[in-house]
Amino acid sequence: MQDCYLIDAVRTGRGRLSRPKKGFIGEFAEIHPTSLGAMLVDAILGRNPSVPPEKVEDLIYSTTIAVKEQAQDIARWIVLASKLPVTTSGVHLNRFCSGSLQASAFANASIRVGDYDVVLAGGGEHMNRVPLGSDRNDPARLAITDAIREKYKIVPQGMSAEIISEKYGISQEEINAFSVRSQQKAHAATEAGKFKNEIIPIAYTDQDGNPQVLDRDSNIKPGTTAEKINALPRPFKEGGVIHAAASSGICDGSSMALWVSGDAAKEFGLKPRARILSNANWGVNPTEMLDGVIPGTRLALKRAGLTLDQIDRFEINEAFASVPLAWMKTLGIPEEKVNVNGGAIAMGHPLGATGGILLATMLNELEREDLRYGLITLCAAQGMSGTMIIERLS
Repeated sequence: MQDCYLIDAVRTGRGRLSRPKKGFIGEFAEIHPTSLGAMLVDAILGRNPSVPPEKVEDLIYSTTIAVKEQAQDIARWIVLASKLPVTTSGVHLNRFCSGSLQASAFANASIRVGDYDVVLAGGGEHMNRVPLGSDRNDPARLAITDAIREKYKIVPQGMSAEIISEKYGISQEEINAFSVRSQQKAHAATEAGKFKNEIIPIAYTDQDGNPQVLDRDSNIKPGTTAEKINALPRPFKEGGVIHAAASSGICDGSSMALWVSGDAAKEFGLKPRARILSNANWGVNPTEMLDGVIPGTRLALKRAGLTLDQIDRFEINEAFASVPLAWMKTLGIPEEKVNVNGGAIAMGHPLGATGGILLATMLNELEREDLRYGLITLCAAQGMSGTMIIERLS
């Protein structure tokens, strides 16, 4: 088996959803999803100039809503739109919210068995141009069948978040407090410049026709308070606890990571920054579809031969506040190690990109704080989860 190393991980800032009635156009609304991915490819090549573009053998790229501008094999279109040569192949995958983390897991596995030496892996979601539900426009032609509905109670993710809250005894006060802390931590981390090494600035034109650059996550609302958000409606369940401020923001974004073999690292003079110790995917009943992060975390730890107290930092996607709260409560994970720079409640969740975003954030956090082990986990639609443990090397 070959060694496989993470050399670099980058991302865009998260661009906001357009609000036409308020005259606001999202930062990335006029940028094609393929172009956004290609910008990251070119940026990561520029940051690692010793890697000849022709040595990049494949691009593995995730999106969740694979229609419209994200249809077909968007990975290959990104290759053709970028500075990569036509010899670089591309493959699209969809594991919903954990897709770009899975892209890196596939890159790692392929390099380790000797199929590749240099691979780019990432994901993106353009939720302005390809809105939620775009792949469900024809109710008569859905992937879900009557037979599946007879076996499982299929509910919206927000309803699943309510079910998780009730199952684990998560109170409204806990939901609100966690949501506020996410905003506070994300704002503090942004102002301290903690995301600068991972965010690639992207030029865009605003609604007034002025040239601008997005170099931060634009969703953050530092003025959020528990009192303000408690007045919000509960759209998923009457008398429920989940509101918009306890949910991940809808936004645009992309992520990209560079993975190489040990031989390629030596040949191109690259400094390995991290490696994967374990990867785990887990499925649960789709009614409780957000619950898979708990058994998934246990499996990843077992495969890595580590215990919870050996993990220095945790990144869990804040799809809804009840997910990390139930996960921490069940596994006994101290919140001071979790999402220390905020999460998707504050910064947003561009579905297919988020796993790679968390990988970039984790890598830089481990390096900045001189820590060793990081665990990343995301719940995913239809009752899945993805979990990865990485070890910092430099």
